[in-house]
Amino acid sequence: MARFVAANALSGAIPNLLWFQLCWFVAVLGREKLIAVLALLLLVRLLQPDWRRELYLMVTCASIGVIVDAVLTHLEFFVFIPDPMMTLPFWLIGLWLAFSGTLNAGLAWLQGRLFLSALLGAVFGPLSYFAGMQLNAVKFEQNLFFTMLILALTWSLLMPLFSYLAWRFKGITHDS
Repeated sequence: MARFVAANALSGAIPNLLWFQLCWFVAVLGREKLIAVLALLLLVRLLQPDWRRELYLMVTCASIGVIVDAVLTHLEFFVFIPDPMMTLPFWLIGLWLAFSGTLNAGLAWLQGRLFLSALLGAVFGPLSYFAGMQLNAVKFEQNLFFTMLILALTWSLLMPLFSYLAWRFKGITHDS
């Protein structure tokens, strides 16, 4: 375990996960008021030699996440506060981009581990929404248990998909 922690700390996993936590708090607590700060934080993730590949991955996975959240919002599982003019607020789209920015760094160790990805997705995905609910960024419209169950099932599918896409995008070169 100590070797795992040391290897990840040296490879940039821990700074990347801390970056994501900062993005999460800026998005959820600041919402639209701090959208420019969130945008700057997202640009920081692209300050690397393989920024194009990272951008492709971030946009692809964030698009999937935004579509899933839009469907769950349309099905009235939750409403984002304040009620945006669009289906989803800009801060949530930025948050999806930030999460996608962890797939090749902080969460790279999940690539190839589908069961573990599904398990961790089923636990931590819903917890993120629950924390957002506690901070008044989202309101659950259905029973808490039922909503958390739907989110757990959704994230148990999303996380392995995202891990797989991150692995596949590693093969994309700047010329692709």
